[in-house]
Amino acid sequence: MDLSQPAPSMLSFLGCNEPEAVSSFGHRRYENHNESRTGMKPAEDLLSSELNKLSLQERSKALEDLHCVGEELEETPERIVQSLEEFDHVVQAGNYPMYNLAASQNRAYMEESSFRLMFLRANLYDTHKSVRQMENHLRQKALYFGEDKIARDIRLDDLNAADIQVLLSGVFHVQADSDRTGRSIFCVLSHLIGRWNHPSCPWTIQNVIRAHYFIMFNILLPVPEVQMKGIVTIYYDYISKVSKASMPSLHDFVALKTYRNTVPIRYSAFHLCLKKEEQGLAFTNNMLEGMLKSLTQYVKVRTRVHYGSDMESLYVLRSYGIPQESFPVDSYGTLRSEILHSWFLKHLTAEGRADYDKLVEAIDSELMTLSTTERAAPAYNNNNNNNNNNNNNNNNNNMAAAAAAVAPLQHDILLGRGVRLMQHPGNVRFREFLEGYQDEYDRARRNKRRKVSIEVVRVLKHQGVRFLERNERGDWVESEGTEAEDKVGQLFRSRRKLRKKN
Repeated sequence: MDLSQPAPSMLSFLGCNEPEAVSSFGHRRYENHNESRTGMKPAEDLLSSELNKLSLQERSKALEDLHCVGEELEETPERIVQSLEEFDHVVQAGNYPMYNLAASQNRAYMEESSFRLMFLRANLYDTHKSVRQMENHLRQKALYFGEDKIARDIRLDDLNAADIQVLLSGVFHVQADSDRTGRSIFCVLSHLIGRWNHPSCPWTIQNVIRAHYFIMFNILLPVPEVQMKGIVTIYYDYISKVSKASMPSLHDFVALKTYRNTVPIRYSAFHLCLKKEEQGLAFTNNMLEGMLKSLTQYVKVRTRVHYGSDMESLYVLRSYGIPQESFPVDSYGTLRSEILHSWFLKHLTAEGRADYDKLVEAIDSELMTLSTTERAAPAYNNNNNNNNNNNNNNNNNNMAAAAAAVAPLQHDILLGRGVRLMQHPGNVRFREFLEGYQDEYDRARRNKRRKVSIEVVRVLKHQGVRFLERNERGDWVESEGTEAEDKVGQLFRSRRKLRKKN
């Protein structure tokens, strides 16, 4: 089997002409097929040049890791003991102020073998690199969580509401299934990129990093196979039709790079699945090049860039041993909201699950999860905001009640609280739709804000969206009175408070 050749694309699988030329080491080089593919060539050349710097043995190992035939880290009891002794010697002989501060708080935690082994395994038992990464890790931990927490594990209650918004938004996803070699798969959906720069977004780069930290150190790194085999990371261009990503600031980009390099985890394979849409990473070529240059050589030579539709991307990923059954996006580009939190719930105890339900209810009442639009449902159109401004007459129409029980549809909005309602596709779309009106609501005088809520409800109902609530018998019925406007106003006020706080 020639591992230097890439897996065939969906185009060739269907018997169509392949529009891509392939470089000698499996990186696709996009010729003048269209402007976006031509723009990808510098990024591909960058990855190919890194492979050329390797010896034949190193190159073979990188390709084996990519194609799921690599072996896990070689480790013996003797090697562990010797490396831990060397680690302790380097720490004692060097000047590591963050380590000393942490040891003064909880020496037993800092000297725990399992804590130190995370860094040793991530750096292939290079002791000096491991100690430096540990020191930098503690510095980043102090920056984002406080110096008083650097000598203990970060818990769920250390996260604030906005951190948990990111955590449960679907931006980060740990697949339930591993790849062919048993490696965990960590997915990043691209609708996060630049979103924290949007005026209506309550997230900051700090929230993103804190949520990522929780996943790495509470979900992934406690799994022994993760430390021994590394993880497969997939950056996936999931394009939202409602909100567009923007370029992160240079400050945020540097912050992400600095933080990422302090996480003691090996990236055994890195896949970027890109699309031609304007808001996709393939169009922000400077961003793509900057992302690739920020990777270590170890990761660069284990990186592949795939360009095409959702169906093509999933097919190519499958050829690299990545299962589709638990992937967060299906072949039609639809976000699979029913599995987004499965990785989180799997790692919670029974007590933790109860806390999770309370947590999501609190978020649902005070904040709005910034998830993306589900493509299968009709798109909400903010352009209706400027049409038919007869608010009083429309408000009367909104108050018309339907006493008969109805079955909720994907795009309906379900009033109430709880995890299931929060995850309902219509509720997810509803919260994102409100982003387009938040600035208008904030600018309005206090006595005019109610009209904004009325207008939002009018626009949604005009597009066939229903606001449903349960009656005394537990059946879903269309809401009566002003419940819909009240709900919209409540969410507007919650977001406004959060924006002021941040």
